[in-house]
Amino acid sequence: MIEHEAPLADVEAEAGRVLGAAGQANVLVRLLGGTAVGLHRHRPRPPALERRYGDIDLVVKKGQDRGLKRVLADIGYVPNRSFNNLHGDRRLLFYDERNGRQLDVFIGTFRMCHTLELDDRLELHPQTLAPADLLLTKLQIVKINAKDMVDALALVLDHEIADERMGDVIGLDRLVQVTSRDWGWYTTFMDNLGRLAPAPDLGLPQTAAEEIAERVTAIRHALESARKTMQWRARAAVGRRVPWYELPEEIGGG
Repeated sequence: MIEHEAPLADVEAEAGRVLGAAGQANVLVRLLGGTAVGLHRHRPRPPALERRYGDIDLVVKKGQDRGLKRVLADIGYVPNRSFNNLHGDRRLLFYDERNGRQLDVFIGTFRMCHTLELDDRLELHPQTLAPADLLLTKLQIVKINAKDMVDALALVLDHEIADERMGDVIGLDRLVQVTSRDWGWYTTFMDNLGRLAPAPDLGLPQTAAEEIAERVTAIRHALESARKTMQWRARAAVGRRVPWYELPEEIGGG
């Protein structure tokens, strides 16, 4: 077994180390969560949109989770065996005990308040999920908190809104694909999108606030006008009388 250094204190540097080790083992993984948003810092961000990132979140391609387990063990991560035995078909949990961090792994599919299939989208970006998928994972949170709002705002400020074939952009086609099939996804996403209009007390420069507002409006108009499936329309008729989301448990601890 090749000897590896212990997990690094800097979370973004450590995320890069994890990706590198997985790549050397031919295990296809990509970052999501706050650390992934940090790696999409394509220009200086206003101070209000900078934050410290805590843990590392990954998506691994289905069928490659065993290889990832071996990689993580080799580079200093400790598994939560009880959690992994119970949920290991879809999610895994590991700890960096040296730095007091948690590493969360989704296997092919992101399941929280809503479900996002990712297995065929892991090669769109060399390190992270595509920007549209990162935005979806942030705005699918029914009880969204301040740090996820900040991450969503940073993503919108750092990326043009365009067709995904244009490169490192927030793919409007992907947002439409997900939300036009599922009324629940659409409802939560649009609720949170409406919260992205920067509040005056956030302290954003006027140019940044205007840029975000313009892009939010473009997304909203595209999603509102997109053709919806019959299933979407049937669920819309029921509306908010019946819950349209799950409330996932927080996981963690040793």
